[in-house]
Amino acid sequence: LKPEHRKNEILGFLQQPLGDLCISRPKERLSWGIELPFDKEYVTYVWFDALINYITAIGYNSDEKKFSSWWPASVHLIGKDILTTHAVYWTTMLFSLELPLPKTIFAHGWWLTGDIKMSKSLGNIVNPLDLIAEYGVDPVRYYLMREMVLGQDANFTGDSFVKRYNSDLANDFGNLLNRTSGLIGKYFDGKVPPAESLTEEDKAVVQHAEKLSQELPDYIENFRLNEGIEEILQFVRSINKYLEVQAPWKAAKEDLVGAGRTLHIAMEALRISAVFLSPVMPQKTRAVLEILGAEQSKAVWGELKAGTQLKDHEALFPRIETK
Repeated sequence: LKPEHRKNEILGFLQQPLGDLCISRPKERLSWGIELPFDKEYVTYVWFDALINYITAIGYNSDEKKFSSWWPASVHLIGKDILTTHAVYWTTMLFSLELPLPKTIFAHGWWLTGDIKMSKSLGNIVNPLDLIAEYGVDPVRYYLMREMVLGQDANFTGDSFVKRYNSDLANDFGNLLNRTSGLIGKYFDGKVPPAESLTEEDKAVVQHAEKLSQELPDYIENFRLNEGIEEILQFVRSINKYLEVQAPWKAAKEDLVGAGRTLHIAMEALRISAVFLSPVMPQKTRAVLEILGAEQSKAVWGELKAGTQLKDHEALFPRIETK
């Protein structure tokens, strides 16, 4: 059970005297529901019926081959308010069926608005479809994954969304594409220049990318997704800084080969960053890889091919202007 404080919560619950749990409701009180097979006057308690769907949907008692390929689940990712249902009721049901338990049950927090839980009665719900209609699905996905520390509550505000979008996506990630592709278009006819005889600064970028590739699986394995995303953006920011220091727009006047090497390094770092971010922003990162002619590439340094013709593109993340 994760995070640790939720595990302690369940252990505390189990130390209390535990009584029987009624899995039925009389029809006279509840007309809807799945009728009990042994008593037509009763329907099944929803939290007994609903949990069974985890296994029946993947073939339990109907397709054992399919079932065994999916069960036990690696992770039940659930809201903190239904943790007892999953950690106590559900595991009891699985014990009685002599089935293996899920490997992990992880309870995430709530999205709050102004430190208050979203509620229909309060009218403080933020409709994600409205955000998507205005800004696109990938920026919304990015914000939700970057802002929430899994296991804790997170506070949504329109201001924080705009700041995160402009800072991370427009200024950092999107700007890296715009400036590198623009300079390659200006000095190399839009074709990726070669990178030979790397300098120490170039090698530091390569080492940073390789280190990040080794570290990201640990962030994912331990549900620290927001930290993993921030590490990727730190890498992107370091490439923007690398460009500022190397200044290929100046170097091109005296050392075109060196300027090309710098731009190749920056573009390769962008490609790898796009692969890293693809689970969070699949559409936008796919667009980046298509621009680079690297749709099938992996997060391994050296896959960007010199001579590749970059595709024309518009701004990846146009800045949100606020009044």
